[in-house]
Amino acid sequence: MRMMVVLLALLVVGLLVARQLGDGPPAQVEKPAATLDAAVPAVPVRPQDVPGFERQVEGYVKDLAAERAQQMERAESGK
Repeated sequence: MRMMVVLLALLVVGLLVARQLGDGPPAQVEKPAATLDAAVPAVPVRPQDVPGFERQVEGYVKDLAAERAQQMERAESGK
């Protein structure tokens, strides 16, 4: 009986692995609408540009947080 359970488990694992390694195209991931409109800061190439990049990223994160807060307020108010 144990051997049958082990064989069944191996069959299920084998099918899942075969499905993952199949020749089909990878699943397409859709980005949320909020990230499509926002301008994402470009990654700096030179070390001198890192402090400016940090400020850009902080501003980007704050803008997204404010936008998310507005969305939550609208959702909670029922609009």
